[in-house]
Amino acid sequence: MVDKIVKLGNNQEFLILDQTELDDNVYYLGIMVDKNEEPMNVHMFFKEQKKGNKTLLVPVMEEKERNLLLTSFTINYLDMTSIGEV
Repeated sequence: MVDKIVKLGNNQEFLILDQTELDDNVYYLGIMVDKNEEPMNVHMFFKEQKKGNKTLLVPVMEEKERNLLLTSFTINYLDMTSIGEV
C-alpha cells in the first residue's frame, strides 16, 4: 500500500509514505494530498483493519499510540537514510 493514494470516507486523499507492524497490527503514515496530488502539510497515522475481504484504514486518534508510531516511523526513516534509500 506504500506509495498509493487512498481516499477516506470524507473524500480526503492521503499518499501512504510508510508502513510498520507493531503488536501484530499494521500501521501506515500518510500525507494529505490536494486534487492535483500535491502534498499538503497534514500527516496522519492509520491502523489497518480487515472487514471481510476489505482492508480499511482507520485514523489513529489516541495520543499514546500516535507517539509510539511517531517513534517507530522516525526510526524507519533514519534507517532508510543511513543506507541511502531516501
